[in-house]
Amino acid sequence: MCRCTEVLRAPLRRWAGALLAGLLTAWVPAGCAQPAAPLLGPVDLAYFGLVMNREGAKGQLPWPTVAFGSWRLWDTYVAWPNLEPERGRWVFGVLDKLVAEAQDHGVELLMPLAHSPKWASARPDEPGAYAPGAVAEPASIDDWRNYVRTVGQRYKGRIAAYEVWNEPSDRSHFSGSVDKLVELTCEASRILKAIDPTVRIVSAGSAGGGGHIRYLDNFLSRGGAACIDVVAHHFYVPRFGPEAMVPLIREVKAVMRKNGVAQLPLWNTETGWWVGNVDGEPAPAHIQRGGWRQLDTDLALGAAIQRTLLLSRAEGVERIYWYQWVDSVMGLADAAGRAKPGTRYWGEAVKRMRGQVVGPCRASGDDTSCELTGPQGAKTRLRWHDPQSLRAREGPAPGPALPDGLPQ
Repeated sequence: MCRCTEVLRAPLRRWAGALLAGLLTAWVPAGCAQPAAPLLGPVDLAYFGLVMNREGAKGQLPWPTVAFGSWRLWDTYVAWPNLEPERGRWVFGVLDKLVAEAQDHGVELLMPLAHSPKWASARPDEPGAYAPGAVAEPASIDDWRNYVRTVGQRYKGRIAAYEVWNEPSDRSHFSGSVDKLVELTCEASRILKAIDPTVRIVSAGSAGGGGHIRYLDNFLSRGGAACIDVVAHHFYVPRFGPEAMVPLIREVKAVMRKNGVAQLPLWNTETGWWVGNVDGEPAPAHIQRGGWRQLDTDLALGAAIQRTLLLSRAEGVERIYWYQWVDSVMGLADAAGRAKPGTRYWGEAVKRMRGQVVGPCRASGDDTSCELTGPQGAKTRLRWHDPQSLRAREGPAPGPALPDGLPQ
């Protein structure tokens, strides 16, 4: 790591704590610039992913109006306790419907394998972010094997990728050890690859603050690296703009190099912000306590979407899953599944980026620019100016301005 960057980090940690100080690329002095990530190939539709629950309060929600190519089935009522509420009693109705919809729309599925039913949990009464016992590992590895095998066989050829657990660096999401997560991942990989060698195994996406990157390092170094095809991480920067993702992506890339998996794809399997137009419903306490940056205008949401998609691709992220399509706090659509006005910038980003090679991106002061190269070598440079990006420590900042040069 560049020593000048580390010098900058030290005072910033004092006021930003576990959020990695919101270090932006613009804060790295010219003499300390980090090498640019090797550029990925042209952007395909799968790069644009959503986390999406299709069940609304009054029935099934309409299919999204925006283009996207991948769908992560988290918070969709298809975790292990939903599928096997009692040992040997399987309930596949919801998952069957979601898989069929994905096939009808040509969308690739990422299926998280996570949560223990109370009957299978190693600690059935343990509290967590979900039902009692859900965040503990299963008491018997044979129950886990049967779950993985049953799902893998039923959806062979229809689910392309499986992610083992969700945010294990947070004990309210996984209370087991790193070694236990490695065991669950490697067992799932062995079983699923025997069923379908083309399926991809994705590591559980860790999330900060705190030791989320260290957790990934421990997972890879203790045997997880040998059992995965994709490295996942949750690049949330809830108090800052998308530029704050860049140093986190680079740290994860460094951990991948350290553990011999630099060649694997990197996916951001969750990211998002507090979207202001929430139909009057107050944000949950953890959002309010955490000082999340509120995208309180349509332009603020649009700018965050486009900057996230551009910067992440330039830094070598192969796929992004936005959390989420319908959500009262973070949704790109309202409770009825209608896209919020700012979401139209997602569609503009798909049109602008698809088929293009993105990067490099450069920062200077408050200004950032990214280069796009088309199939015939034609180049376009997009620029934006965010005067709030360096003022996060002064208190909640308004949403970013619409980037100059991006589609109106």
